[in-house]
Amino acid sequence: MNNTLINIFRMRTTIKTNGILFAVKHLPFIGKHISDRIYGIRAIKIIAFIFALIAELFQRFFGKILLFIGLFFGSGAISSFAYVFSESDASRKTIADASQGSIYLYAFVVLSLAFAFMYNLFAATTETEYCVFMLNMDAKKYITSQFALDSIIIFISYALLGIPTALLAKVPWYFAVLIPFSGFAFNAAATGIQMAVYSSKLSAGKTQDRKGRATTMVNNNINVLFGFLVFFIGSITGPAYLWSGYSSLIPAIAMIISILAAIPAMIAIVKFPYGLYRKALKAEREKMRGVKQSAQRTVKKSSLATISETGSVDSNLTGYAFLNELFIKRHKKLLWGKIIKFIIGIAAVIVLMSIYMYYEWKSTLVMEDSTIRWIFTAKLSAVPFLMYFLNRGAVISQVMFSNCDSSLLNFGFYKEPKAILTMFRLRLFSVIKLNLIPALMIAIYAVTVLKITGGQDYPFQYLFTFLSIFLTMIFFSVHHLAIYYLMQPYTMEFKIKGKGYQIINAVVYMICWFLFNNDVSAQIFAPVAAAFTVIYIAVACILVYKLAPKTFRVR
Repeated sequence: MNNTLINIFRMRTTIKTNGILFAVKHLPFIGKHISDRIYGIRAIKIIAFIFALIAELFQRFFGKILLFIGLFFGSGAISSFAYVFSESDASRKTIADASQGSIYLYAFVVLSLAFAFMYNLFAATTETEYCVFMLNMDAKKYITSQFALDSIIIFISYALLGIPTALLAKVPWYFAVLIPFSGFAFNAAATGIQMAVYSSKLSAGKTQDRKGRATTMVNNNINVLFGFLVFFIGSITGPAYLWSGYSSLIPAIAMIISILAAIPAMIAIVKFPYGLYRKALKAEREKMRGVKQSAQRTVKKSSLATISETGSVDSNLTGYAFLNELFIKRHKKLLWGKIIKFIIGIAAVIVLMSIYMYYEWKSTLVMEDSTIRWIFTAKLSAVPFLMYFLNRGAVISQVMFSNCDSSLLNFGFYKEPKAILTMFRLRLFSVIKLNLIPALMIAIYAVTVLKITGGQDYPFQYLFTFLSIFLTMIFFSVHHLAIYYLMQPYTMEFKIKGKGYQIINAVVYMICWFLFNNDVSAQIFAPVAAAFTVIYIAVACILVYKLAPKTFRVR
């Protein structure tokens, strides 16, 4: 088993290391200047290996850190309600401490049981494909080694994180020490039950499901459903348990039962037939392939369902202008459908805000102090955060790829600089037109609110407020289309693959979040937004013309 664990670790770090080097080599703009020799340079591989090791540790422990931090602070927050039901400060402190400990253990048991249902040791991964099916590693040794590694990590992390946070939450020490054993036991019991059920199904001749597919070890949909059901029931019964005497005994008994259940589970794992390990892994692999193919067909089918075959272009347009017009009209159901929903939603919010403003005015008779006015003056810098979610540029780009570009990019004429820039400009105007109505509704309403609640605080406030909202809409329209052309992140399965695309969107989101949490006057925000948007459009057009012929391609 030790050799198998070492080989698995080597394979895992190699996959991550090569993935990091691949990502570096495909960085936007600079990746093309990096030679394939990067894979053979020892110093660079060592640096990539260190990052891969850090990523592995982060992946293994970050979720567990969040779990126990959440348990500690969550149990403390909930136990604070106990103060209301006690008369003296001393008894309040005693009750709060007792309740925090019991809540901590109760939540730990509920979450551990829910996660156990979702634990799948036989899940098809890239590592499984390489180790078992390409390198022909012993399937039983692979699975048992994986289980041993997971169990060791769970035990160590639960001991280092679970016991201290439990003690801080006033859990009795003799219950706190059960946490690492129970954490291991829940997963062991789940795996043992899965193996026993799978073995009994095959023994009964149930080698295929109702759809003719090979029987798998785990039914992900059912297991996730059970996991959420456990969490839901636990959340409902939690309040009743909270006020039942603050006893830690019930979750402690559940933990002891899980530890005892791990004994027969381990026996089931050890006695699981040798030949079924590879068979179960193969069934999971075939299921995963089927899921990917089904998802691809579903996306394509849903995309085709939105195309109007009767959408003709009655104009004198020719060339790429005709192609763009045809695309917009053929996809008006999809493109305008979401926009109309947003328009209805914005209209409803405007009505509610107006009603609130009316009753606010009736109660104070001072319109200048209106909360709605404050939103469009002091909090106008929150508009980019709102537009980040309202703008449909990302969705439109995906539709462009799935129903148009994925086919046309196979032809050389479509990737010529002039053709790319022409289509980019045409599509940019189309995207702006699609996003125009929601932006105008918000901008006009904002100016109207300022007008009826006291007018301008400084010269040109109406203009600056209008421009702040309108230019933010234009920015996001340009942004989504530009990074689509410069990075083209979609695969032929219509999934996002490019890390650079995700990183840029994450950075933009953080900037919008920063603006949301910091008040910037429209007097400053509007000129800056205007200058930035104009510069951004110019730079985007230049970059698309220069770089898109190389980056705008089918992955």
